[in-house]
Amino acid sequence: MPKPILGYYPSLYEQDKLIEKIHLIDVNGEVSTSECGHPPKYAAFQRRETYDAKDPKPLEYFGPTKCVPLGDIAMARSGDKGANLNCGIFVNHPEVYEWLRAFMSRERMVALLGQEWKDQFVIERVEFPLIHAVHFVIYGILGRGVSSSTRLDNLGKGFADFLRDKWVDIPEKFLS
Repeated sequence: MPKPILGYYPSLYEQDKLIEKIHLIDVNGEVSTSECGHPPKYAAFQRRETYDAKDPKPLEYFGPTKCVPLGDIAMARSGDKGANLNCGIFVNHPEVYEWLRAFMSRERMVALLGQEWKDQFVIERVEFPLIHAVHFVIYGILGRGVSSSTRLDNLGKGFADFLRDKWVDIPEKFLS
C-alpha cells in the first residue's frame, strides 16, 4: 500500500499578515498578552558562502590510513527542520577533531551522499570546536517537509547512521 503524504504549504500566507502574540501566565494564573511584531526585513533564501575549514591541515599530515566505517571514530546526530536535514558529526579528542574538520568538507558530504545528492540541494557547514563537531544542514533533501516527503527516512533521523556507515580512509593512529 502506498504511503500517504500531506501537502503542507507554510509559505502561501504572507508573513506581514500574521499577528503573532505571546501569552504569559503569572503565578496567580493571570494571562497577559503582547504582540510580537515582525522581523524588520525579509530576504529570499540564497546560496550561502562556504564555511569549509579555514587553514585545515592536509590529510596526509595525519599519517597512514585504513578504510573503515566513519562510525568507528565518530558519533553523529541528525533530524529534520521542515524540508531540511541537520546532521552533526562529533568526535571525542581534539586531534581527531582536527582531522574531522579537514576531512568533512561540503564536497566530501556531496561525495558521501553519492546518488542521493541532487544539484538543487544546498549544503551549509559550520564548525563547533569546543564540542569537536562539524555540523551540516542540507537544504531541500527532505522534499517539501516531513509530512509531504516520500523519502523512507522522512524525519532524517537515520541519516546520521547512513553517514557513519560510510567507509572512508581514517588515520590508523585514531583506530587503536
